[in-house]
Formats: sequence, C-alpha cells, structure tokens
Amino acid sequence: MSKHPTPHSVRIQARTPTGYAPNRIVTPVAPTVPERYEQLLTNLAQAEREWEASDDAGRCARLEEASSIVFELLYGLDFKQGGELVPRLAGLYGYIASELLAVGKTRDRARLIQLRDMITTLRQSWYGSVEKFKG
Repeated sequence: MSKHPTPHSVRIQARTPTGYAPNRIVTPVAPTVPERYEQLLTNLAQAEREWEASDDAGRCARLEEASSIVFELLYGLDFKQGGELVPRLAGLYGYIASELLAVGKTRDRARLIQLRDMITTLRQSWYGSVEKFKG
C-alpha cells in the first residue's frame, strides 16, 4: 500500500476497538488494458444505440467517455521500459482519439463501426498475447 496519494487514491479511517486508526491511503486496483478495451467497446456500442435512437446528448457523452479511456491508455504507457511496442501503441491510441473526435463532429456511423472493429481486433490481439505468455 502506498504512503503517497495518487490521483485515484482514497483516504480511509478504520475503526478499531480503541478508537480510529490513523488515516491510510488506499489506491484502488486499476483496470487492466483488456478491461479498458472492453469498456471502450461498451461505450462505442452504446453510442451506436443512441445514434439509432437519435439521442445526440447520449451519443456525445459515450464518445467523450470513450475518448477518456483512450487517453488513459495513452498516459499509462511506459515509454522508458516498454520497448518498441509503446511508440506504436501511442500512435494507434492517437489515431483512435482522432477518429473519435471526427466521428463526433461528422456523425459518420460507418467510421464508428470501423473504429469499433479496429478496437475489437486490438482486444483480441491482447488476449492472444496474454495466452501465449501464460503457455
């Protein structure tokens, strides 16, 4: 457990038989990259459904949430120790963020579907890599 807070840390006080324990900092477990891809795909699917329902506000909110996930993935890359894959992922995440912005502005549903398919492939590749690493 970290002694220093992070942006997602929470301070808690535990009740003990003699009173309250000193403040402790608890950092929640961050979602894994595949989990973030799942959340990204969920947001894109919801945006598509809201597109069909003509819910522009909901669609925009889902695309914004998807963009936040992409930037979180980008900021989580370790450029010092990540090897040659990190700059490639950074470029890909930058492209995805750009496409999300374009989809929001142009309302190009075909572009949204293409983006969803690309992220699905990325997620499958990640799971395939994990399985190879385990085996």
